[in-house]
Amino acid sequence: MKTSSILRIISLLLLVTTLAVGCASAPVVSDADLLSTVVAQTLTAVPPTVPPPTLVPSQVVTDEPATVPATSSTPEAAGVRYVYTDADNVNLRVLPGTLFKVSRVMPKGSRLQLVGVAPGGDWLNVVNDEGIHGWVGADLVKGGFDGPPPPTVTPQEVITVSGRVTDVNGNPISGIGFAVIQKTGNGTSRGDGMTDETGTFYVFLPITAYGNWSVEFVSVSCKSNTMDANCQCLNNVCGKPDPQTIEVSLPLPAPLSFTWKQ
Repeated sequence: MKTSSILRIISLLLLVTTLAVGCASAPVVSDADLLSTVVAQTLTAVPPTVPPPTLVPSQVVTDEPATVPATSSTPEAAGVRYVYTDADNVNLRVLPGTLFKVSRVMPKGSRLQLVGVAPGGDWLNVVNDEGIHGWVGADLVKGGFDGPPPPTVTPQEVITVSGRVTDVNGNPISGIGFAVIQKTGNGTSRGDGMTDETGTFYVFLPITAYGNWSVEFVSVSCKSNTMDANCQCLNNVCGKPDPQTIEVSLPLPAPLSFTWKQ
């Protein structure tokens, strides 16, 4: 064999050997393995999705205590009627009249259970929150008068001076004030009353009241049926009871009588 041919054969063998070695250094990768590699690298490059934290409203803490609805320690019982003092230093008296002893002096807004009303309506029989029974002037309280009239409570151990005022036709005149007065060397004793819708007034005096007293006309209320809505005399004509004063000796044998004249 010629030398040139031998050299050509050797060159071809060397070339084949070199190609074989190069192919062995690069491993063959299938399509499936290549896809798995790409997916794995993609997932690794993207950070995992983490759900956002749930936001909980914060609680506001203050130094102020929680507000609790107020409840009364002495609630008003169902069906029980109450009145409330409408002035300062209202006297609770043992009997209905300014000449009777004061058992309590009450501030404005004091609650009183309404038991009844004395004849004439000037005085109310009440019980305070201490359980003390007594009497208070009807013009010194408010409330408690809705619904039917309270029962009449006739006071005991008193002397009663009463009278009735009517017009010339016998119609009752309401809202006419009278004072029952006794003047002595030690001063003046006085009780007051006002005619009701029947035209009758009542003044209650201590059981010890004696001697001569004067019953005198002293006032006309704006609520009188002789007055209009503006507290003016009807038809601009004002009247007076006849007589305006009566001298009496206690106890009275019968109610007094007055005629309203204009």
